[in-house]
Amino acid sequence: MLDLLPGLDRKRILFTPNFAPRAEYEHALEQGVWVTLDNLFPLRQWAKSFKGQELFVRIDTGQGRGHHEHVRTAGAHSKFGIPLFEIDELLEAARKAGARIVGLHAHTGSGVLTPHAWLDTGRQLLKLLERLPDIRYVDVGGGLGVPEKVGQPGLDIGALDAALAEIKHGCGSRSLFLEPGRFIVAQAGVLLARVTQTKGKGEVQYIGVGTGMNSLIRPALYGAYHDIVNLTRFGKPATELVTVVGPICETGDRLGSDRLLPPAKENDVLLIANAGAYGYAMSSHYNLRDPAPEILI
Repeated sequence: MLDLLPGLDRKRILFTPNFAPRAEYEHALEQGVWVTLDNLFPLRQWAKSFKGQELFVRIDTGQGRGHHEHVRTAGAHSKFGIPLFEIDELLEAARKAGARIVGLHAHTGSGVLTPHAWLDTGRQLLKLLERLPDIRYVDVGGGLGVPEKVGQPGLDIGALDAALAEIKHGCGSRSLFLEPGRFIVAQAGVLLARVTQTKGKGEVQYIGVGTGMNSLIRPALYGAYHDIVNLTRFGKPATELVTVVGPICETGDRLGSDRLLPPAKENDVLLIANAGAYGYAMSSHYNLRDPAPEILI
C-alpha cells in the first residue's frame, strides 16, 4: 500500500496483525502507521519495541457474530483480541513497556446484518474509557454484511447510523472509527465461468465449470452463499436442482449446492455473484490451476 500510495498520511493506516512475527510490528512502527495489539505477548516479550509508542489494542468483547464459526472473531474459541478479564494485566504490561494505549478496537465477525451488533460492541468499549484515560480513538470494527440472495433485506444503514450516533455521543471528543471493509466492493464484482461438463449421479445433478475454489474459496472455506445465474440461459425456466462444482481435486470444491437453474450445456456462461471481495485476493494456484484473472471495468 505504501508503494502504491507513497503520499498517504501514515496515520490513516491501522495495522492490525494477529500472531505476526516481531519484525512486522517493528516495521509498521518505523513507518509511522497505527499498530494494534491483540495479545499481551508482544508487550511482555518485546517491551523495548514499544517503548514510547502510542498503540491501539484489540478487545475481545466476548461475543462473536457472523454467518459461520470461521468468521466469528470474538469469544473464547476465537484467536483474536484481548479478553475483558485481562484489562488489568494489559494496563500493567503497557506501563512496564512505557507504551501509551490511545485507541480501543474491536471486531466481532463478518457478514453481520444486525445494526445492534455495533451498538453492543461500542457500549462495551465505552465502559473501558474510565480505566484507559489516554484513549483518543474508538474503533467498533467492521463486518458489515451484504445480501446473499435475491430479495434478502440488506443492512439497515439508517438503523446503523442511529446506533453509531449513541456511541459517538459517548465518545465525547474522541474519534469514532467504523471499518466498512468488504461492504464497499463485494457486490461490485462477479466471477464468470464456462460450463465444461454436466453429470448426474442418481438424484444428484452436477454442473462443472472451468474454475472453482482456486478462484473463489469462500463457499468451501466457510460455507458462504453466492447467487449463481446462467447468463446464457437467462430468462429460461429454472427446472433443474444442481450443484455447481469446479475442477479441483477436492469434494469441497463446490461453488453452490442445490441451486435451481435452467438446464445447462457445455460453454454456457455462469455468473457467481458478490465476488468483488475475498475473491481474487484469496485465490491460489491450487492443483497448479491458474485462478480466474481479475478485470476492472
